[in-house]
Amino acid sequence: MSNSTFGNVQCENSAMQQYFMSLPTYIQETIKQSGAQITTQEELRQCAENLMKFKN
Repeated sequence: MSNSTFGNVQCENSAMQQYFMSLPTYIQETIKQSGAQITTQEELRQCAENLMKFKN
């Protein structure tokens, strides 16, 4: 299993990588620029959901 890194997001598996890539581009970029250290799919999901709440 290989890990992929997108800025500060360390994808632990392909499901996490696919989830990150499925997010809107502005959410991906905001997460990358945030400086938050995201290492699990749950952290990534929570972060993305919170960002989408603030967008609306």
